[in-house]
Amino acid sequence: MLRKILVPVDNSRLSEAALWKAAALARTNGATVRVALVYQPPFPAFDGGHVLDADLLASDRAQYMKRLHDLAGEVRRRFGCHCEVAMLAGDPATAIVRHADEQDADLIVMSTHGRTGVNRAWFGSVADATARHSPVPVILVRACGNEAASPSDADPAFRRVLIALDGSEAAEGVLRTLEQSRILEQAAARAVEVVLPVPLPLVGFPEAGLVASMTPDVDATAQLEKAAAAYLNGIACRLSLTGARRPDTKTWVSASAGPAIVAAAQDWNADLVAITSHGRGATRLVMGSVADKVLRGTTASVLLVRTPV
Repeated sequence: MLRKILVPVDNSRLSEAALWKAAALARTNGATVRVALVYQPPFPAFDGGHVLDADLLASDRAQYMKRLHDLAGEVRRRFGCHCEVAMLAGDPATAIVRHADEQDADLIVMSTHGRTGVNRAWFGSVADATARHSPVPVILVRACGNEAASPSDADPAFRRVLIALDGSEAAEGVLRTLEQSRILEQAAARAVEVVLPVPLPLVGFPEAGLVASMTPDVDATAQLEKAAAAYLNGIACRLSLTGARRPDTKTWVSASAGPAIVAAAQDWNADLVAITSHGRGATRLVMGSVADKVLRGTTASVLLVRTPV
């Protein structure tokens, strides 16, 4: 079970969409919500710096702190869970990741502010960096229009979860987070695996050796799809033994896994896509090409579990 959920917010209503999701998860798990705001002085000076007047900054910080306490009070009153507040300083992503580590948080839940797909201006500057370096799983909540509104007290955090797998042990890391967070106790789930079509070999080019054609090998691809279906059925049985609802399963044959997962989420009307990212240090594609395409393309919220390669 989750013990502490960190929710970074700014001063916008859209950022609060993540708080209501986190509060619903905390209620299910008996966890503590910790709402954090990274304070950055908002008063520009004529010389390009910032106003450093102590009284003015203290007053501004007090307004932000009051807003944090108001949010915490609403979480306690409506969701019945313990809620703490924190004001951080420094680079937002760095401060969030460091605070999650210091507080032994089990999960970070934050809004993306994306309206269609992921808004790269915001996602690239804060959520991207947080997801790349976070020591714990991250849920990126799609905050679109009315979604920022506070939900009914009885609403679960998510209703339909698409679980993207590829048959590897690394990809199954997302299952442990789903079990730990108890998301699947209240949500319907679908486990999917994208099967890449097997190309037919072309013989008759001695200089090039064995050449793959663009035509798929129907029989070989069908065998892979059958194996994937059996694997997903085993995953469904495993999840049902944990107290979760038994998910249904579906295989997709596609030459590109990322767009296929996006299409699967849209086809099933999922409000959360759960996927494991394969981190490679501090490179730009730390989340891997598949996870990155899912993040850019889906309109659903995304649970990212980072697994070092």
